Amino acid sequence: MAAPSGGTGQTGSLTECYDELGTRYQLPVYCLAPPVNLIMERSDEDGTDAPEPAPNNRREFQLKVRLSTGKDVKLNASMTDTIGQLKKQLHSVEGIEPCWQRWFFSGKLLTDRIKLQETKIQKDFVIQVIVNQPAEIQN
Repeated sequence: MAAPSGGTGQTGSLTECYDELGTRYQLPVYCLAPPVNLIMERSDEDGTDAPEPAPNNRREFQLKVRLSTGKDVKLNASMTDTIGQLKKQLHSVEGIEPCWQRWFFSGKLLTDRIKLQETKIQKDFVIQVIVNQPAEIQN
């Protein structure tokens, strides 16, 4: 996708979504409104930092993540990793707080406790991450 000729402005739109093969789709704006009826997951409190499996059992691969800002990021992932662990990895790479990240694959929202093996994500698939930073509070 070519950058706008003006040179300023963002390169992506929150209404753009990509499936596991990278095909682009347009989302209705109402899909991007912050949900008001969801229970917030507290991954820091529920002990998701379980010890990692031994290195010989852990098969890592590069997981392609496409941010709603238009940027593609590759993360080191294993099929035993949870989405919560990958959110923390994306935070360490890009500085995006895990609570601002909403991960989607094949049109489904991925919650923090889901493991990659449960989602049927394979090596060359793309996961869409909607970055939903809260508006700054003005006094």
